[in-house]
Amino acid sequence: MNNPPNFTVANLFPVGADEALAVSSTAVSVVGTAWASTATHALLTNGANPVRATFDGSGTPTASEGHYLAAGWSAVVPVAVAKQAKFIRVSGDSDLHATPLRP
Repeated sequence: MNNPPNFTVANLFPVGADEALAVSSTAVSVVGTAWASTATHALLTNGANPVRATFDGSGTPTASEGHYLAAGWSAVVPVAVAKQAKFIRVSGDSDLHATPLRP
């Protein structure tokens, strides 16, 4: 049986400062420098328009390459993945919010 994403992640609570990114025609990354050292995961939420993303830390997305994240997309990922991710708009500008979490 396949487990749903984040199946083993439970009881996470916000810790540190929420970060808002303007996603436009140049790829941007989550900085997370104000996040508490106890943060283990991050809640990522995309805004009003679709964006593309890479999560491996080495690739840079373009408007036509990378993971397609629809408007309103949301996921909980490990902090290391959040800090390696890069985002770029598909057509219209969007915003992305990242909130650090801990158990």
